[in-house]
Amino acid sequence: MGSIKKQVVWLFIFISLTLIGTIYGAMRIELARNVMPINTTMTQQMVDDRGNQIDDWFGERLSELRLLANLSGQRKYTRQQLFNEMKTLSGFDKHNYVSIRLVSRDGISYSDSFPSFSVRHRSYYREMQRYPKRVYTVSNLLTSQEDHQSIVIILYRLTQPLPDHTAYVAAAIPLTKVEALTHDLSIYDGTGMLLGRGTDSPQIDPQKELLLTTKLNKLPQWKVNYVVQKKELREGTQHLIRLLLIIILVVIALLGLLLILLLRRIVRPIENLTRSMNEIQNGGYAIRATVEGPQEIRMLATTFNQTLDRVYENETKYREATIQVLQAQIQPHFLYNTLDTIQWQIMGDETDDALMMIENLSVFFRKGLNHGREFMTLRDEIIHVQSYFKIQAVRFPKIRQLSIDIDDSLMDQPVMHFILQPLVENAINHGLRCSENTDNELKISASLISSTQLKLMVSNNGKPISKELVRKLNDGSYNAGQNSYGIYNIRHRLKLVYSGRAYLRYHSNEKLTTAVLVLPLVDESL
Repeated sequence: MGSIKKQVVWLFIFISLTLIGTIYGAMRIELARNVMPINTTMTQQMVDDRGNQIDDWFGERLSELRLLANLSGQRKYTRQQLFNEMKTLSGFDKHNYVSIRLVSRDGISYSDSFPSFSVRHRSYYREMQRYPKRVYTVSNLLTSQEDHQSIVIILYRLTQPLPDHTAYVAAAIPLTKVEALTHDLSIYDGTGMLLGRGTDSPQIDPQKELLLTTKLNKLPQWKVNYVVQKKELREGTQHLIRLLLIIILVVIALLGLLLILLLRRIVRPIENLTRSMNEIQNGGYAIRATVEGPQEIRMLATTFNQTLDRVYENETKYREATIQVLQAQIQPHFLYNTLDTIQWQIMGDETDDALMMIENLSVFFRKGLNHGREFMTLRDEIIHVQSYFKIQAVRFPKIRQLSIDIDDSLMDQPVMHFILQPLVENAINHGLRCSENTDNELKISASLISSTQLKLMVSNNGKPISKELVRKLNDGSYNAGQNSYGIYNIRHRLKLVYSGRAYLRYHSNEKLTTAVLVLPLVDESL
């Protein structure tokens, strides 16, 4: 099959020559003909576009003020805290705001850097008082008391008034940005001309001039006006509708031909390749790119498949080696401590207890090794944890109560093996052993939170974790575990085995500390 570069070059030359010839011939035929309605429509579209730009710009300011106003409903804010949030907002683009102030329910406008003053007699404040359900209002043209710029005020109602009766956010919007968007247009806000001639309403000569107007959605009382000379609309080519129709038909026909060719020769193979890549990213390891299309795309798909096979091969080797290393990190320290306990039991002539410890240790390692497989049933994982708990209960007599709250229908669900023991170990070492309670309890529970996710929880009523440590554990900034076998180990293995679809989070209060594991359900032959 031919090179895609040659096909695109020749196709581009053919379409370019055809378009140039068609437009040139049509313009020569229709030259000097008049289409005032089309020109009027196009001019109106220009006015509408300017209006949309102004509307969008005000819409962005309203969205920013809405976010600021909603903060008061999310948690308790002081006036100074809200001033700090306002500084952050105005700091993003200093040209968008002259100032942002807070207004109290009785009409006093406050700032953290300028003196306060009363706005209770101003029309925008009285309007918000008259309509208590109105979210915001916009003033007419004003002059800033801070830097004497021409401004309008957006008064936005707080979702929840502050304890000091602060009820509104008042943003002073400079008109310099609006002036840049309007150019030779003028804006009328329902009471007077904001920009342009300075009259209450544009005065035109209906015989010579045409007034084009568009409204602003975000500012219902405002409108954009543009006065155009009718003779300017008559200039141009006549019967432009016919000309545009011819050009549009030709362009559509040529673009349709180009689109068909691109879909068949280029776009469709690329879309198929992209679709295969997305499916692979979502876990479809058996997916391979379809080898089709021009020579370059077929070579790309073939190379992609070969690279993917090599990546999967190396990834499998890396994951197996990593898991083996992680398991080796987990087991020795526990084995040494347990053997030491067995030794003291034998020396103390506690042979029955020593035999029980050996039996539990045997179960612990038999389930933990799991014949080298990554997954085991939840039932076996619980047996593994129970054997570990029994061993630790001998070493630390104050931790004797373990409860399991798992429906039997979930017991055969495959989970990553050796996933609960590190959490139980952390709960014992950092929670139950450090607690002064006499009724220490460790609880393991499981439930389905959706058709595709399983939630495991390990809870203890021992010493709680500080809020700062909980935050570090959850946002990944806690690094102490990287040198041992704890949370870092679990997070790393979750990432390897579940490809980022599982997560671990901690919650802690004075009564209970809980480690929550959310795992995707897997179909693994055990």
